[in-house]
Amino acid sequence: MDSNSTLKAELKRLSRELASHKIELHQTRGYLHSILQNSTDMIFATEVTGILISFSKGAEKALGYSVEEIIGRSIEELAEDRHGFHHVMATCEEQGCAMAPDIYFRDKEGKRVHCHASLMSLTNRDGQRVGTVGVCRDITQWKKLQDDLVQVDRLAEMGRIAAGVAHELNNPMAVISEASGWAEMVIKDAKGLSHEDRQELEGVIKKISAQTRRCRNVTHKLLDFVRDSAPTKTEFDIHTLIKETIDFLKPELKHTPIEIHLNFAGEPLPVTSDPKLLEQVFVNFITNAIHAVLEKQGNQGRIEIGTTKADSQVEIRITDNGGGIPKEAREEIFELFYTTKPPGKGTGLGLPICRNIVGNLGGKITLDSEVGVGTTFTIQIPIS
Repeated sequence: MDSNSTLKAELKRLSRELASHKIELHQTRGYLHSILQNSTDMIFATEVTGILISFSKGAEKALGYSVEEIIGRSIEELAEDRHGFHHVMATCEEQGCAMAPDIYFRDKEGKRVHCHASLMSLTNRDGQRVGTVGVCRDITQWKKLQDDLVQVDRLAEMGRIAAGVAHELNNPMAVISEASGWAEMVIKDAKGLSHEDRQELEGVIKKISAQTRRCRNVTHKLLDFVRDSAPTKTEFDIHTLIKETIDFLKPELKHTPIEIHLNFAGEPLPVTSDPKLLEQVFVNFITNAIHAVLEKQGNQGRIEIGTTKADSQVEIRITDNGGGIPKEAREEIFELFYTTKPPGKGTGLGLPICRNIVGNLGGKITLDSEVGVGTTFTIQIPIS
């Protein structure tokens, strides 16, 4: 009897432990399932041969494959450099874990996905290796941000250098201006010159003086544009500011087949706003229009700038006959670092900054575009 009682007690104890272990196993499975379902990282598990047996929701989102499409395939098939990834897997097999800070995968559409990968061996209770577990973080956008910031820093440095060059040019321009003024006085007082020679020399001096003033005007505008100043609101005519902006961009337009047409309202449009910030906005939009027209490679380049007054708002429309903006790009074009220009041609900062400037001035920017026809940006700013 005692042995039967002892056996029954031991069976009850083992049953309770087994039930406890089942609950613990169920909870553990639930935790793992929750991690796989909710993690934004790409988590996968493979057999010893590298065949995928598990694929997280984050992995589906990162690579565009469903679990059904990917299970049973080799993880190395998804890597851009299969030989390099095989080496990482081999290192993991030898050492029990491996780290790969720069691994490139190809998603379902063939796009590059830049990942930081951590691999570890999966073992059973006997310590035998039965597979590999990998956790890969998609750092594509982060790497792009780093590259974009390097480009922005380079552009900022170029702006600083340009300002320094403009300062340096002002000094010789001042000397040339003084010398031309002195030469004009000498020619007037010179004796023995024929009337024709005097007129010719005076004409040359006037040309030198005019071109000197032009150079100084360009450097002053450049310095005014890059100079960091606090926002100030003053009253000015929007038409005058647009014309000054076009003059500022004349060097960029000089050797292009692009014509700028002004379709202004019939009367001046005075506004109370920040002219320096609005000039930055106009420079950006007109420059973008120039690039759009040139990329289309047409012979009839045209940019039209129109203005109208609507109640308490002034509308400035900048229209080009470039290639237009695809529908999918229109939704992202005002996002930071998004650009449709090729590498080295754009930073993806201009339009977001312009939208921020116009918004802070109480206005807004709208877009209308048709692929193959052109684009119109409309800038609305309050009169006061």
